Amino acid sequence: MRLKMRGLVCGTVAIIGVLGCAASSPPSSGHATATKPATEPALVRVVAHDFAFDSAHSVPAGLVAIRFVNDGPAIHMLGVSRLDSGKTVADVYQALTKNKPMSWFSELGGPGAVSPGDSVTQYAVLEPGTYSMICWWPDSTGKEHAMIGMMSTLTVTGQTAGAPIEPTPDIYLRERDYHIAATGAFTAGHHVFRVDNDGPQDHDVAILRVLPGKTDAEIDKWLMKPDMRNAPVEALGGTVGVARWGHTEFAADLKPGNYLMLCMIPDAKDRKPHFMHGMVTKVSVT
Repeated sequence: MRLKMRGLVCGTVAIIGVLGCAASSPPSSGHATATKPATEPALVRVVAHDFAFDSAHSVPAGLVAIRFVNDGPAIHMLGVSRLDSGKTVADVYQALTKNKPMSWFSELGGPGAVSPGDSVTQYAVLEPGTYSMICWWPDSTGKEHAMIGMMSTLTVTGQTAGAPIEPTPDIYLRERDYHIAATGAFTAGHHVFRVDNDGPQDHDVAILRVLPGKTDAEIDKWLMKPDMRNAPVEALGGTVGVARWGHTEFAADLKPGNYLMLCMIPDAKDRKPHFMHGMVTKVSVT
């Protein structure tokens, strides 16, 4: 499956998520480290450049904190996927190039898009195995950064050691084809969001604050060809695609204003982004 424009996050936003959870039934250059103190999650620091990742190549299984730092001039994001059947990142690239199905490729979410100079942190429980880290953000021609080589491998070793303590959300977003239901008090300040995907397709979520004076026409134009410069919105949080019955949590600081919450993943049938099918919710933050 080939997915574009997985999600947005701008500024320094902490994303606290559980990747690959509840998926069975409903209710380069730079510095990278992988350390695991006894009482803390293993830390994976991933530094994004144009167009490559610099990161640790292995990490112990269990609770992992993915620290994603954007050190490049372009927007970047980090999709995490498990590779089964002995497949590698090279196999992912070949499948994407030839538009071949990838039954062995399981998307688990990941830190949303980050503006230059910013960073995000997301938590995950990772089982032993091989994982890909991919930037799905498109360049000015619409080509994903992954197709320019912006993908890397993370090997998870050992045995899973426990589960994370998930944060308590105060805002809930429930996604399905093609709707985002939002509950909670949208007030200025710090919030913890929980996103549940009821499917049937994968969904992401982007939280965009409309900048003063910007029109719907300007926003529509940008959404069809997002660019890091002169954007009519400020992206304040979100998550990369989550599979059906999956969920994740992220924390974001909201400013007063009008917001759009939308899914940017292309539809399985017509390849149009889900927001073009009406998967957009508007809220006002006071």
